[in-house]
Amino acid sequence: MIDYLYYRFYRLWLHSSLAEGAVFMAMLLFSVILSTNILTVWGILTQYGIGEYPSDTQYYIIEGSLIVLLSGTFFFKKRYRRIITKYENENTMQSKAGAWILTIYIVVTLIGFFIEALYRQGKI
Repeated sequence: MIDYLYYRFYRLWLHSSLAEGAVFMAMLLFSVILSTNILTVWGILTQYGIGEYPSDTQYYIIEGSLIVLLSGTFFFKKRYRRIITKYENENTMQSKAGAWILTIYIVVTLIGFFIEALYRQGKI
């Protein structure tokens, strides 16, 4: 699943004005979305009294760790090329379904993050 989401982020960047850096930018965007997921879960656990919300330093460590982990995963032995080759022969239906999967993943992640943040601050 992680490979496929990386591929979808890669395809998203290919359609942008910064297509030259799509391989690297896809990894960065994916790490930001994953850290948002982690912070959402962490915030929910904080609401139940299982730990405290991360400080700025802890957040930077989480984000940096994800970037290093994903860089190692995708760039070690140029694994990103195998991932792109594996999925680039998608037919039109699979491509549209993949775009919807990516869209839903991003929307659910961001909505969940904002709801958790607003709830934590007592706005909801």
